[in-house]
Amino acid sequence: MKEKLKRKSKGITLIALVITIIVLLILAGVSIATLTGENGILTRAREATEKTEEATEEEQRKLAMLEAATNTKNTTFEGITIPAGFAPTRIEGESTVDEGLVMVDSKGNSYVWIEVPKTVDVYPIAGLEITKFTEEDYKNIYDDLKNYTKSYEKGTTVHKDEFSDETAVKDVTGLTATQYNNLKKKMLKSVYENEGFWIGQYEVGIEQKYRIFEEENIVTTEHPIEEIPVIKANTYPYNWVRGYQAQQLASSMNSGNYTSSLMFGVQWDLMCKFIEKNSNLKVEDINADSKSWGNYSNISFDIVKGEYSINNERTYTKVKEYYRKPESTKVLLTTGVTKRNSILNIYDIAGNMWEWTLEPDTVTPTLSCCMRGGGCNNDSGSYPASSRWNTSNSASYDNSGFRTTLF
Repeated sequence: MKEKLKRKSKGITLIALVITIIVLLILAGVSIATLTGENGILTRAREATEKTEEATEEEQRKLAMLEAATNTKNTTFEGITIPAGFAPTRIEGESTVDEGLVMVDSKGNSYVWIEVPKTVDVYPIAGLEITKFTEEDYKNIYDDLKNYTKSYEKGTTVHKDEFSDETAVKDVTGLTATQYNNLKKKMLKSVYENEGFWIGQYEVGIEQKYRIFEEENIVTTEHPIEEIPVIKANTYPYNWVRGYQAQQLASSMNSGNYTSSLMFGVQWDLMCKFIEKNSNLKVEDINADSKSWGNYSNISFDIVKGEYSINNERTYTKVKEYYRKPESTKVLLTTGVTKRNSILNIYDIAGNMWEWTLEPDTVTPTLSCCMRGGGCNNDSGSYPASSRWNTSNSASYDNSGFRTTLF
């Protein structure tokens, strides 16, 4: 009788199962890394998409620059007057007022429109039909704008009520009292009639990497200015500039029948109000702590392009793949390196560099000039985007610069 053959079990052992799972996990990890790692397919695809978008935007910007070169008179776009010599970029995200309308000139200098709507909420005293512009009218317009932006008169311990766009003496801004007052009237009339004004999209910069520096401890009445100021992305911040020099440089960027200047204090506050009304930022993000959208010493964030200077503003390092700005570190960035530090297409309002304005300190004559917005060496909670700091107009610092306005 033949012996019955015993059937062997073909089941998997526990050890084999564990090994199989481990191998599968390893393969899955490799696959995920291949897809999402620093050099992964998805990462590279995203980078390629971003580069394509940047190239498209750059091409559109160049077309706008060519258009600007042919615009010999004022034009209108989206209901906003575009000055002669400028053209809207027409780039997606830059073509409406509530997104941050951007225009460029033929050299690539770019500005953003700050809307100040002619409504009763804005002008309860001045009214909406001013035509003669008497001294009383100018006072009413200014008082209304100050009331409209009163949230930004103070908000932290560094804010004070002693700053005002009152007539400034020559040693504050380089302007005589008459010149200052006339410039202020021109600004108020333009803001009222045009329902807004233009500001530089970026802090003013220079395109050369190296500059001829004056000794910081020498105060002179004449300061040679060798660099040509520009308002473009990826330029070196125009720092080590004195208050009156900043106004000289800003006014030299005149365009046609529009006036170029440093901003008055009320214009900075109007910009803050515009940001509040048209973005997802709240008053406290502008007025109490601007860490979510600014470059300050107490926060960390990544940049993937541009250049940076750690504690030494005269030496810049180019970003290769990415750079993580460390906390508790002063890092000055070239202009417009990351959208994280922008809002409504306006870059570096919060931190990076303090920006000179025409708003004087009316109480402390020796600290007569006002800078706004905080710097890269400051804490975001002490010096938010709306903050003020008074200093001498003859002072210059590694993290002090300026921004221009057109009206």
